[in-house]
Amino acid sequence: ANTNFEVEKVKVLKYRSEHGGEIASKKWLTQFIGYSKGELKYKKDISAISGATISANSMTIAVNTFLKNIQILKENKVL
Repeated sequence: ANTNFEVEKVKVLKYRSEHGGEIASKKWLTQFIGYSKGELKYKKDISAISGATISANSMTIAVNTFLKNIQILKENKVL
């Protein structure tokens, strides 16, 4: 996140499945850039990936969780 607590970059370090490798593509991951609230919806805000439904949905949940945690830290004046 940047100083405005918006997502600047998302990266998949390892993807081990034979299907759905698109989840690690820079093009797909750019969908998360600019978000600062943890309310992204898979298939609505984030494009679905055939063969990687669980992984793509999990990535969306992970980014939402990160953003919610950042919000909690801001509210508690930790950040």
